[in-house]
Order: sequence, then C-alpha cells, then structure tokens
Amino acid sequence: FILHRMEGFDRPALGVPFPAMSNVGKVFLADVGATPDAKAHYLVQWARMGAIYSERVLGVKNPRVGLISNGEEEVKGTELVREAYELLQKSDLNFVGNIEGKDIPFGLADVVITDGFTGNVIIKTMEGTARMILDTLRAELMTSLPSKLLAAGLRPNFRRVANRLDYAEYGGSLVMGLQGILIKAHGRSNAKAIKNAIRVARTAVNEDIISTFVKWDSGKQGA
Repeated sequence: FILHRMEGFDRPALGVPFPAMSNVGKVFLADVGATPDAKAHYLVQWARMGAIYSERVLGVKNPRVGLISNGEEEVKGTELVREAYELLQKSDLNFVGNIEGKDIPFGLADVVITDGFTGNVIIKTMEGTARMILDTLRAELMTSLPSKLLAAGLRPNFRRVANRLDYAEYGGSLVMGLQGILIKAHGRSNAKAIKNAIRVARTAVNEDIISTFVKWDSGKQGA
C-alpha cells in the first residue's frame, strides 16, 4: 500500500532464487506466496519480471521460462495452468512449456512460474525436505566411532551442502510489481538471513531493476 503497484502489473508476486544442482546455478521461482488466487495473465506478467531479474541479476542470457504443472504435456494442469500456457506460448518470452516440481532443481527452466499457493507449498516443502535430509545424515553419522571420524573429515563438505540448502543464504523474496524495492524476509529470519536480505535489496537497486521492469512493460504490452 505504501509503495503502490507498478502500472501494467495487476498483482505482486514473491520471487526467490531456488536451490539447484551445482552445474545449474540458481532457478528463479515466482510466485511463492503473494497472490494465492491468480489469473492467467498475472502469471505472464510475473514471467516477464522473473525473466528480467534472471537476466539482470542472476546473469542468465535469454532465460528459459517454465510453467509448473502436473505433467509436461500442454493439456495437463488446472484451468489456470492451461490458460497461462496458451498466453505464454503467444508471448515473446523464451517459454519452454510445462515442468513438474521435481524438475526445478535440475534446471529445466531458469524461471519457474506458478500461482502463490502452489509456489508457497513448493518452497516450504523444499525447506522441510532439506532439513530432514541434513538431520538424518547428522544422526546416522553419529552412530559409531568410524562414522564420527568420517563425519569429522567430511565436515567442510557437509557445511557447503547445508549452506546451499539454507533459506538464510537467500535472504528473502523480491516483491515484484511494486514501484520500489521490497524484500520479504522469512518469518523466522536470523541475523544471517537479514544480512542477505539487505544484499538482495542492494543488488536490485544497483541493477535498477524497477526501471527495467517499467521499460519492459512499456515495450511489451502487446506481447
């Protein structure tokens, strides 16, 4: 309400880099919770902003845009997904079609678009799964002396893996579609997460991401 929506964008979306395989880099996922009840043209608008962010901030040239569905075929998905699929096909974005949730970490698309309800479920499922895997490994490696010695030797490796899966490393989600920079941090953010949220905000300011969104919209209204 303070910043107001940007002209040409009907609803905001929360966009966040999603952990992916080391050879993939980062996948940009939106929406992860700002607009649970979406319309098809909202998803196209978010795809445009996500593509800009991926290119300008994450350094991905001509980012591939994928749409979350329950199957790769264009006939799959809810009515919202099928309608959004048609609109994305007609746009000038580098749309690669439907992708499933399991495909996100493997980089089948650089920008992954979905409604806020589905995106929020995806991101929180990932957080819970990452924590379960790390806790299970920690418990298993404490079961015997040889395991403890192995764990001590692999500690730097485990720390790097934990950092890649830690929500605090990503700071927060960019609220896209507003007339200013707004970062939504996690509800249980620690000092590390807040520090990285400030880093995300600084990067968005340095890249003049808001002006780029406006310019894109001005030239692509008919797309």
